[in-house]
Amino acid sequence: MTIFRSLFLATFGGLLLLLAVRRLRTYRLKERYALLFLLIGLPFLALAFWPDGVGWMARQLGIQYNTLALICVSVFLFLAVFELLTIVSVQDQKITALAQLVAILMEKQKLADPEHRPGSVEPTET
Repeated sequence: MTIFRSLFLATFGGLLLLLAVRRLRTYRLKERYALLFLLIGLPFLALAFWPDGVGWMARQLGIQYNTLALICVSVFLFLAVFELLTIVSVQDQKITALAQLVAILMEKQKLADPEHRPGSVEPTET
């Protein structure tokens, strides 16, 4: 069971790292997001090479194994969600600023060139 678990964790962590590096090389993933995937894959690789790491830490802290494992998973997921929400918030601010800029430019265009507005009727000469 330990060998299967180590092999599974090493494969999963390695695939995350490989996917991040491959996407980074093809310019489909920004460096910031690639770093996030690298940080997500490292705990899996660490547990693959040191499967009793959580047990050792539980003994050192005097906490039960299950409790420490739950705390580690919770902290890991919390940090991943926090990082992703930070990215979404920054993108939302950029989109809002861009929408405001487009609205200002459209208003300037309307004031500067009223006869070329979409939907306006061209005057006919008689």
